Amino acid sequence: MLRASFLFFACTFVAAESAARVDFSIVRFDGIGPVRVGMNLLELNKALHTSYAKPTDPDEQACTYVEVPHQPGIGLMILDGFVARVDVDNRSTHTSEGVHNGDSEAHALQVYGKKLEAEPNYYEPENGHYLTLLSNDRKLGIRFETEDGKITRYYAGTTSAIALVEGCS
Repeated sequence: MLRASFLFFACTFVAAESAARVDFSIVRFDGIGPVRVGMNLLELNKALHTSYAKPTDPDEQACTYVEVPHQPGIGLMILDGFVARVDVDNRSTHTSEGVHNGDSEAHALQVYGKKLEAEPNYYEPENGHYLTLLSNDRKLGIRFETEDGKITRYYAGTTSAIALVEGCS
């Protein structure tokens, strides 16, 4: 009986430890770690052990950002109460293919090939691009912003959310 109790507690401890060590280093079309595009605030709070609430300021209720705790450079765009996009502003978080901020446009084009659609950057049309990769159903995507041939930031989420070049502004 004592051995069975020990095994139960050991398994519970291991499960809790692995839940605490969720991998936030890889961005997917549909999110990062336990965060999925389409989650409402209740689901997001449960996944991140947070207590985010809908902003009280009417100007921020349609679109706002929250930070992922203990994950510098990772922000979540919340549109009308649902996760719509993951923004990455660090160099340590990468896509499942290994592309991250600081990589060259040439590297991203080499990795993704013809699946990557290039267009001029709205604010840096002479020196920058948007490189957009869409999921097979074209409902989700990843968009890289570049300047002077380097990826400066990127975000993943719904195609309408990644098209918002100014975020919530």
